Amino acid sequence: MLDEHHIGSRSWQVNPDPMCILDTQGRFVAVNPAWEATLGWTREEMVGEAYRRFLHPDDIERSDSAFEDVTQGKPVLRFENRYRAKSDGYRWLSWVAVPEADGIYCTSRDITPEKERDQTIAKQREEAELREQFLAILGHDLRTPLSSFISGLRLLSREVESENAQQVLQSMQGSASRMSELIRNMMEFARVRLGDGIGIERERHQDLDSRISQVVEEIENTVPGARIEYTADLSGSVVCDASRIMQIVSNLLGNAVSHGVEGEPVRLKATQADGQLTIAVANAGEPISSAARENLFRPFFKGDPQSSPQGLGLGLYISSEIAAAHGGSLTVDSDADQTCFTLTIPATE
Repeated sequence: MLDEHHIGSRSWQVNPDPMCILDTQGRFVAVNPAWEATLGWTREEMVGEAYRRFLHPDDIERSDSAFEDVTQGKPVLRFENRYRAKSDGYRWLSWVAVPEADGIYCTSRDITPEKERDQTIAKQREEAELREQFLAILGHDLRTPLSSFISGLRLLSREVESENAQQVLQSMQGSASRMSELIRNMMEFARVRLGDGIGIERERHQDLDSRISQVVEEIENTVPGARIEYTADLSGSVVCDASRIMQIVSNLLGNAVSHGVEGEPVRLKATQADGQLTIAVANAGEPISSAARENLFRPFFKGDPQSSPQGLGLGLYISSEIAAAHGGSLTVDSDADQTCFTLTIPATE
């Protein structure tokens, strides 16, 4: 009969690493005291139970494959999986399993601290790579409008009175606006990733209609040919960070104008009802694919790279973070008729 007496009893009792004997059906026949110290399960709770009962669901298939190998006479060395602790959570174990005529003899080692350390190192490496990626993107996207700005200054210095001056100045103004937007998005992204989140200052506003109208006017003046149909039903005051909400409106309108159909207006509607502020921005045009919608609010996602070569792909991500900071949401619906982004936030204290 298989039991712990088949092994040196003293080492079996005092070994700090979990040791066990399994039968060919994968059931625990014997376990040493280290199992209870490591996972909290007593001998009575483990003996007679299948190893599968204690496994992490994601590790069952791999563990079954390793168990099949050892039952066919192949020793298993340094196999890792997760075992459920009695209190809560899982512990990583590294296994050595050797087949014998009367069963499978196993020793394991708790490697959870090593895994946690590896995860910390991996996270730090990922953050370092993200910083490098961010700097590389920023270096490219900021350099382009900046070069235009510098070239424009050089040209103006030579022919201040020329007929081209106004056109050059307009181009410089657009470049400066893009640089300002890039820098603002960069700072917002850095705050979120460093754990500070998007800062908001809620105040009671009764001029949200005029603020939105101002943003609409700015977009129409900045983008030639842009036409925005704005309707509002904003009765009473709205509690929010108005400048942050205008940041979202500006971003959504800018995207809608860029991706909409020429000659078709962008429709903007702002309403307040049942304690909620809802702002919807809709445009005609090609629908956003389901695959793109899944990534639309992630940082650095730009969809079609040809459609927005100047940006970092942070506008929608930051807008969604602002919505979340207000306790609300930013969603999108897109079909053959229109694409509509909808911001919804609580409008009262």
